[in-house]
Amino acid sequence: MNKKIINGLLCLGIAFSATAQIAQEKIVELTGKSKNKGYLGNVVVDDTKQQFDMVFVTKDNNRKVEYEVYQFDYEFNLLNNFKEAERKIRSRSKNKTYKGDYQEIIGVTASSNMMGKLVLRKTLYINQWNWWKGGYETTKKLLDKEKPKEIGEDGDDKKRKLFYTAHKDIADKGELLVCALVNKGVISMYKEAGREYLLMHIDKDLNIIKKTPIKFDHPQSLLISKELEDTDEWVMIFAPFSAQGLGKLADPNPNNLTYIRIDEAGNVKERFNFNSKCNEWAIFDAYAVGGDVYFYGAGNINKPEKNYTKSPFSINNDAMPGDRNPETRLTTLETMKFEYLQVAKISGGKADFVSAVSIEDINLKGIKPAAQKKLREFDGKKFILNGVNITSSGDIFISGQDFKIDNIGAVKGRVYKDLLMFQFGKAGEFKRYYGIENTAKPAGLLGGAGGAKSFPSEFDLYEAPNGKDLFWNVFLVQDIDVDCSSETSTNYINNTETNTTTCVNTPLYQGKFGKIDLASGSITDFTTFGGKNYFLYLDLEDNGKGKNSPHFSINSGKQTVYVARQRKGGFSGSERWGNSLWFGKFDPTK
Repeated sequence: MNKKIINGLLCLGIAFSATAQIAQEKIVELTGKSKNKGYLGNVVVDDTKQQFDMVFVTKDNNRKVEYEVYQFDYEFNLLNNFKEAERKIRSRSKNKTYKGDYQEIIGVTASSNMMGKLVLRKTLYINQWNWWKGGYETTKKLLDKEKPKEIGEDGDDKKRKLFYTAHKDIADKGELLVCALVNKGVISMYKEAGREYLLMHIDKDLNIIKKTPIKFDHPQSLLISKELEDTDEWVMIFAPFSAQGLGKLADPNPNNLTYIRIDEAGNVKERFNFNSKCNEWAIFDAYAVGGDVYFYGAGNINKPEKNYTKSPFSINNDAMPGDRNPETRLTTLETMKFEYLQVAKISGGKADFVSAVSIEDINLKGIKPAAQKKLREFDGKKFILNGVNITSSGDIFISGQDFKIDNIGAVKGRVYKDLLMFQFGKAGEFKRYYGIENTAKPAGLLGGAGGAKSFPSEFDLYEAPNGKDLFWNVFLVQDIDVDCSSETSTNYINNTETNTTTCVNTPLYQGKFGKIDLASGSITDFTTFGGKNYFLYLDLEDNGKGKNSPHFSINSGKQTVYVARQRKGGFSGSERWGNSLWFGKFDPTK
């Protein structure tokens, strides 16, 4: 039995005046080992006992994991504090199984060579468990090139070559799903109406477990290849393709898209056609909600009876090998401006709706908080998807964040801009757009990359039980914490020393709430919670391993608890971070 140690955490009993949505707040102070060592690895909630465990990992390697555990009731009173090792906690995801904090697996992945041909590579997968996500985060190191075994007539002879199209890594097993174009030679491809791809399931020893032909009557382009995290499935959308010499072979309907859904065993679970309204559709992302899949992206409607999908909207163009430089394609899409935003809902073996709304109409129906000077308009360019939420009435809210590319100065990369949210009705009709200003601290006078705006915000939506209000919870990166360390190396032959300084920028999140009236669409001004010097908890010691969402649910999801850590503002060690934590309880009924 664990020994009770109440003095491990001091409850100060300080309560801030609650905001409109935070029902209860409390400050506690860490005095145990975890105050300056380890990271918050997990929070285990027990609604039956009305308590939760905060599990800090203080030692984590291949052989041993040690924890320091603090137990609280739902009023944030300390119940117990103890240490233990090898604590195995149930996964948060029904599709993920915990098999230890760290794994190394030799497997296989796919890519294309300079000519576009399919190349398999032996790969070292390093899987590290993320307690917040309830799944593994995977990094991989490419090893030797290999050829698949028993490929036979699908690519061994001179008449049939396999060209890389797309793939899905099965990292926990070291296996691979790959889709490859079967190319009989460019001249033959242009003479034949049939278009054929090959779907293969390959094990870690390069044995082909399963082969499934995917055939089309007309030349095709791959618009998107996406892994659905919630279901572990793989989806692809193909569109008709045409070029010089293919006029008679091309699909007479250029908007005739093909949806394909594949399970992890390489079985085609769904395949059907649906019509796009945009003949040029740059699908930015896909998102699974229950059994439904939503696709969104900007596009154009430009004489669809004559124009077919082409680069950069498509990933590959039938007889043309797969895109050899996906980064260039993505950068091109990010800098393009479009005329429409198109959203499609896939449900029950068909497209439930395909909705295209013009950028002009989106901004005409734009809404902002009263205190914000002007609406942050949607410019039609690429934005990052944060999530898709469905209300009890069936309305669809797609939230994301705009960004720009900064290539000037010492730090280059994305600068995240305004917060965006689009509201559609259950039948796909566009209702409203919300454009919210990003008030994070800019990086210098010119506001380039390298500051708080180099990190995207995170969003959560909560529908009130009355079905009339929607709370928009934004985790805004308000500032950054810079932690620098120096290392000196000595060259004894030349009698010289070299000093190397490495700096790590950690985003500092603060929570904000805005409330939307679902009937009128009006939105309140955003209020900040957690206190000025408290930032929502994320790991500060171990490369962010503990961080995903800085909150957890209690009472069967009816309430949410936030955790923030004190920042003192110094430059190193205990000078930078205080020992106290802030707890806040959100209740959408209050």
